[in-house]
Amino acid sequence: MKGSRYLSIFLKQAGCLILLGMIITLVLAPICNAGSKGDLSIGKRVYNKYCYYCHGTEGRGDGAVAIGLTPRPANFVKDAERMKKSDRELFESISKGIHREIGGDELAMPQWNLILTEDEIWSVLAYVRYLSEKGRAEDAKGR
Repeated sequence: MKGSRYLSIFLKQAGCLILLGMIITLVLAPICNAGSKGDLSIGKRVYNKYCYYCHGTEGRGDGAVAIGLTPRPANFVKDAERMKKSDRELFESISKGIHREIGGDELAMPQWNLILTEDEIWSVLAYVRYLSEKGRAEDAKGR
């Protein structure tokens, strides 16, 4: 009798631990993905489809559309302050877009979470980080 009581208690505790583990996994998974670097090949594809028009092929803020924009799009190579932001902060900027009122005109980067998946945004962020590092390395060599 005592053995079955202990087995019953053990099974209830094991079930609770499994349930707790599942809850923790569901809660922490998005936070853990926040630090993921994404997939560079997907990021490059997304960047070349949506971002390079403003930010340029090398991420220097010199895309074909950039000439008509004020202020200019971000230069991921030269803008060290922007690139010091955490991945989470940059992810939020890409997801929610950037909106500013300047001289009565609203300037904006689109709210990309309406078009891209979360994985695509993480991947394009990884590619932007790659462009930034690559560009700084090339500039240091005197490219």
